Amino acid sequence: MSEITIYPRFKPLLLGRLPVHHLRAFGLDLAEGHVAFTIPAQRHALRSHPDSFMSCVPYLAQTVTDPTHVGQSPRHAGKGFELVREVNEAGLIVLVAVLIKPTGRGVYMVKSTYPIGSGKLENRLRKGHMIATE
Repeated sequence: MSEITIYPRFKPLLLGRLPVHHLRAFGLDLAEGHVAFTIPAQRHALRSHPDSFMSCVPYLAQTVTDPTHVGQSPRHAGKGFELVREVNEAGLIVLVAVLIKPTGRGVYMVKSTYPIGSGKLENRLRKGHMIATE
């Protein structure tokens, strides 16, 4: 008998305005706009990070609107950027990956979200792939 996967009931999430001033400090000059997380993208994130996706969800809006770090992986230059927030009370570092090109309505789309370790954050800072916003 095959195993049936049951997904949580997702709804589209509007996470807030993109903090473009932080991204300009990193060298990305993007237009103002909101950030949204579609149902298919949420399902993708859950499938890709089944053990940790749900722990990020309560902190998505805060990570988007008030990140502690912003950056761009060299592998994703021109395609996307990352917003990161250290959530000390939860012991998490939440990464939200966002597509760089907004929709026709000026909305930036989340591609995925997952927690990262402090070592990975430090490595990205050391390599210049990410900067602190504070």
